[in-house]
Amino acid sequence: MSIFPTRTLSSVCEISMGQAPKGDSYNHAGRGYPLIAGAGDFGETTPAPKKHTDAPKKLSKRGDLILCIRATIGDRNWSDTEYCLGRGVAGLRAKEGTLIQTYLGHWLDHAAPALRSRGRGATFLQVSKGDIASLQIPLPPLAEQTRIARILDAADALRAKRREALAQLDTLLQSTFLDMFGDPLTNPMDWPSTSLPAISEVLRDGPFGSNLKSSHYVETGVRVIRLQNIGIGEMLNDDLAYISEAHFAGLPGNHCRPGDVIIGTLGDPNLRACVVPPTLDRALNKADCVLMRVDPAKVDSTYVCWFLNNPRVVSVALRLVRGQTRGRISLGRLKALRMNLPSMALQRRFAAIAESVERQKTRQRAHLVELDTLFASLQSRAFQGEL
Repeated sequence: MSIFPTRTLSSVCEISMGQAPKGDSYNHAGRGYPLIAGAGDFGETTPAPKKHTDAPKKLSKRGDLILCIRATIGDRNWSDTEYCLGRGVAGLRAKEGTLIQTYLGHWLDHAAPALRSRGRGATFLQVSKGDIASLQIPLPPLAEQTRIARILDAADALRAKRREALAQLDTLLQSTFLDMFGDPLTNPMDWPSTSLPAISEVLRDGPFGSNLKSSHYVETGVRVIRLQNIGIGEMLNDDLAYISEAHFAGLPGNHCRPGDVIIGTLGDPNLRACVVPPTLDRALNKADCVLMRVDPAKVDSTYVCWFLNNPRVVSVALRLVRGQTRGRISLGRLKALRMNLPSMALQRRFAAIAESVERQKTRQRAHLVELDTLFASLQSRAFQGEL
């Protein structure tokens, strides 16, 4: 419970629901207003629209909050210019003299779970203007709103710096790769070229169909590596799934072990890879998660991972994507991908650098978790009047 009085959001905030412009008004040439149709057009803090329209029906103003109202309900961006608000978003503007816009932004983040719980719909969840308008917002005096917003801004800025540091470490590793091996497509250092099967002891997609279904998942057991666990150069440990020991034993061809490269061939991006870490001694790869066990006499798994993650290689791999509903790279097409093969000494030198960078990233991630926990605590206390 908050010690501050509460008001309905509509009484202190103007809410403008987005409306889709005419279909023939869309363009990619930059004519008219940038269109925000949903969270897919959001950036880190401000929008990153893909289309424009010269027939907008609803516009945001600079400084408005743009709120996603369907699918990923509760995501938000700041409007840094005028945008056409599409059907999947709403524009929110604090009423002057009653509510501070930056305070509103932080409170919307805090209230996002409550808003999501109001979502309805068969295809995807969506909230209405009434759902947003009826939210109860704690309303301290303006001076207190300003103080709260400044504290949360400062805490959030620390989190942003940690995220930026992580991004810079990834950029550093990609830059180091180019310095050591050159552009993987033009191959200026004239490295010999090979195929993935030629340097693999195992190259196999995960089990399809009845061999592995979601109904086979259990609470604890052997880890299943799924598409959502394959990051760019890192194994992601969110949204974990497991199968029983007996089921694992029945699929021996898909047993993953530390040092294996796991290649995602579906999703965003369609080609991405990570290495199974030493902490994961047993696992099973799912469909569209290709298991590649390299021949250690020919290639280093870390080098393979970062070759596949190189943006230039990813751009070439997009030509291998097939499929109408969900584009994927088949194992057959993946086998045709060519890889440059520098000396093992140089590959291992790069792997040592990558290991050092990964240690730094691990520390940064741990600090970010601490900052996220601190921020959540500050946010909760702020809106209860305990800050």
